Amino acid sequence: MPENQEQNYQEQLESDRALSQIETEKEEEQKENQSETPAKMDTMMFAILLLLCVIADFIDMLTVGTIGWLIGFFVDGILLLAIGLSKGGRKQFKRMVIGVIGDSIPILAILPFRSFFLVWSFVKSRYELPIQLGLSGYKQTKLGE
Repeated sequence: MPENQEQNYQEQLESDRALSQIETEKEEEQKENQSETPAKMDTMMFAILLLLCVIADFIDMLTVGTIGWLIGFFVDGILLLAIGLSKGGRKQFKRMVIGVIGDSIPILAILPFRSFFLVWSFVKSRYELPIQLGLSGYKQTKLGE
C-alpha cells in the first residue's frame, strides 16, 4: 500500500511539473509576441512634425528653394532628431533620410519630399500597405502553381 501511495505521489508531482512547464512556455510565448509588435509612430508627434514639414515645403515652393532651403535645413534637423529619438520612428528613419536628402537638392526642393516621406513613414509604421499584401499573395500563388 505505501508503494502505491508513493507511486501516485510521484505521478502527481510529474503532472504538476508538466502543467507548470506548459504555463511558463505560454507566458514566454506571450512575452515574445508582445515584444514582436512593432512600435507605432506617435500620432501627436506626427501631427506636429507634419505641420512643420508642410510649412517648410510651402516656403520652399514660394521662394523656389532660396530662403526656404535654409528654413528647410533647420526643419530637417528637427525632423531627423525627433524621428531618431522616438521609439516608433527609428524603423522609419531611412525613409526620412531619403526625404531630407531629396529636399536638400536645390532644384528638387520645391517638391514636397519631406511631407510625402513623413506621411509614408507614419502609414508604414501603423499599417501593412495593401500593395505589399497583393504582391506577396501573387508570389504565393505563382509559386504554388
